[in-house]
Amino acid sequence: MNVREGELLGPGIAESFLGDRILRHPWTRRLLALDAELRLVLMSLLVGALVFLPYVGAVGLWDPWESHYGEVAREMIARNDYVHPYWESSWFFSKPPLAMWIDVLGMAVVGINHGTGKLPLYTEWAMRLPFVLVVLASLALLALALGRTVNRRVGLASTVVLGTMPLFFLVTRQVVTDTPFVATLITAMACAIIGLFDEKTKHRTAWWMGFYVSCGLSMLAKGLMGVGLPAVVLLAYAAACVFPWDEAGRAAHWRWLTSAAYRKEVQAGKEPMPVLFAEMRRMRLLTGIGVFLAICGPWFAVMFAFPEVDNEGKTFFVRFLIHDHLNRLFEGVHTTTPGGTFTYFIEQGGYAIFPWVALLPGALALVAPLRLRRLDVPGRVAFIAFLWAVFGFLLVDASATKFHHYILPVLPALAILMAMFIDRLWEDGPAAHAIPLLLGGVLFFLVAKDLATTPKDFTDLFVYNYERTYPSELDSRPVMFSWSRRGLQTGDLVAAVLLAVGAWMTVGAAGGDRAERMKARLPGLLVGAVGVTALGTTSIVDVASPLTILGCLLLGIAALLGWASLSSPPPQRGSTLQLAGMVAVVGAVLVATPYLVPRAAYTLATNLRAPVNVKVGMIWAFTLGGVAAALGALRGSRPGLVGSLGALALGFALWFSWSHWVDLSHHWTQRDLFWRYYDRRNPGEPIVAYMMDWKGETFYSKNTVKQIKDSPARMAAFANLPGRKWALVEHPRLGLLRQAIGPEHRIEQIDRDLNVKFVLVTID
Repeated sequence: MNVREGELLGPGIAESFLGDRILRHPWTRRLLALDAELRLVLMSLLVGALVFLPYVGAVGLWDPWESHYGEVAREMIARNDYVHPYWESSWFFSKPPLAMWIDVLGMAVVGINHGTGKLPLYTEWAMRLPFVLVVLASLALLALALGRTVNRRVGLASTVVLGTMPLFFLVTRQVVTDTPFVATLITAMACAIIGLFDEKTKHRTAWWMGFYVSCGLSMLAKGLMGVGLPAVVLLAYAAACVFPWDEAGRAAHWRWLTSAAYRKEVQAGKEPMPVLFAEMRRMRLLTGIGVFLAICGPWFAVMFAFPEVDNEGKTFFVRFLIHDHLNRLFEGVHTTTPGGTFTYFIEQGGYAIFPWVALLPGALALVAPLRLRRLDVPGRVAFIAFLWAVFGFLLVDASATKFHHYILPVLPALAILMAMFIDRLWEDGPAAHAIPLLLGGVLFFLVAKDLATTPKDFTDLFVYNYERTYPSELDSRPVMFSWSRRGLQTGDLVAAVLLAVGAWMTVGAAGGDRAERMKARLPGLLVGAVGVTALGTTSIVDVASPLTILGCLLLGIAALLGWASLSSPPPQRGSTLQLAGMVAVVGAVLVATPYLVPRAAYTLATNLRAPVNVKVGMIWAFTLGGVAAALGALRGSRPGLVGSLGALALGFALWFSWSHWVDLSHHWTQRDLFWRYYDRRNPGEPIVAYMMDWKGETFYSKNTVKQIKDSPARMAAFANLPGRKWALVEHPRLGLLRQAIGPEHRIEQIDRDLNVKFVLVTID
């Protein structure tokens, strides 16, 4: 099914959610007049930009990975050497240079090494913005590829699903090697999908060249996995779906390899080209390998010939290939979670894709009935995504070195399968997929329970040390918004839900005359009135009783009903007036209740004004989203099911990215501490990092901080220097610092609660 060849789809998602009135609006018509592929790309970019861009550079770099790679990039500029990575006082051979090269672009714009003192104000924006743009481009290209080969609904859905997966949108906000790696991996696979399956393209060679260029860049981003994963996926696809395993097929391929005469007959058109070799010719395989080597080969050739060693005495070959590839895979290298069973990434994968984990059984069931030799184009795309997910999961799960974020390259493949399942749900209805949805509901509940009770699991998805001190007060204090002077309260959540439901019920109601329309809208108005009551109770401190507000609103609704009844003929007017009278009586009773039963009114107001913290908010959000999706499935409502999951995923992604991630960042970055040091120090006052190796101290001091990692004597000598000194130390090691410098020196803490991990102190 290909929408470019005719709209074979049923009513679209836009029609179901927006309605005909919005779709007929002149502005909407102008948007719909744009080319369909252009609209798809723009919508994909809009969704991604909405989640990724706001506040991305508003906070400092997270320790240790962001600041580590950032310092390597800064040293490239300082040393004017962009080929041989350098860290602190030795060569850096652990990672390829693409992430650092991208960092350099932004650093050069803001002039990171100009002058002394703290880094330029917009350093983090300059560093992170290019990474986000690369990811946005990859999402748009993936949507384009799926729009061309499956349909536009799948293309856009893949962007929404992938862009709102927690691990994906959190890693996208970091300047680490995984970000350009997964972006170039997505780009490579999108180019391959178009090159393989878009029969109408006039630029097949260009798309395949895009695949090889992307593989080369992916190799420069992460190493062998960047080219190994797409290569294995395409080889497996060719073995399963392209190569003919019958005797005649095998013989034809063998003859082409061994017989020059047969190859001449093929070139003359007397014999058909064996199908696998014909596909390789369409791929421009030999030319593509040359392009791939031209992209990544020169840097690796220079580095393999480089004779210097790193701080552990390893050459680039030993460090990069042996230590950081083979040993990492088979023995375990530098991991905070050694060992781990096959369930390790099943658990972390569930967290990484929430709430879309509810669609995982259906996404996998999508490929179960596929017959590999009789696949249509969407089936082949689904099979490639399945191979991508399986081999990606197999590689990271078999690795002896495990970090939670290693599951990242599997996420785009799952997003493709989930988008195709959403498309199938929309066409068939939820009832046709009851069993996968039931299993998905169980997964949703189990994962939601873990995440709501332990929000730290989200942060652990993309950090280095899972035992690091976590700012638990962020989860237990009331949720605050920058535009409000008060914290989030229970009544706000009640109001949001009821107002949304009331608006949906009211807008969808219709009738003949004014009275009939009012009667049809009455349930929605009543629900909305309860929502307004809850919002008014939390917003107006002087309101003593919510029942008074609700009673007044009901009296107003009764008056509207009475007014509407005037448009009805006298025989029908009585029923409307009776209904208005009933509503008025209930309203009057509610107005009087606080005077008759004051305790009940006070209790209700107190409950509505109860503060909501992150944990409570997550419980509310996950419960309401899950219940709404379940009700949608039970009612056979495609908008109810898909819309509830989509609203939960997008709303959660926006809140976490725009608010919670910002709050967390202050406890994982050293920028705020160094800002205070540079703002308050006097000329010539040095700073030391005592018993620390978290990389941020090096980056934010431009490698001028004095490092004393394990020598109390050296620390005492530093403290004995004339004048005031500054020190960074972890909170639990503050006592060791006091012991090292002795009682004759006085320590003063600067903004102790600024960071739960580190503290800045002065030494006099």
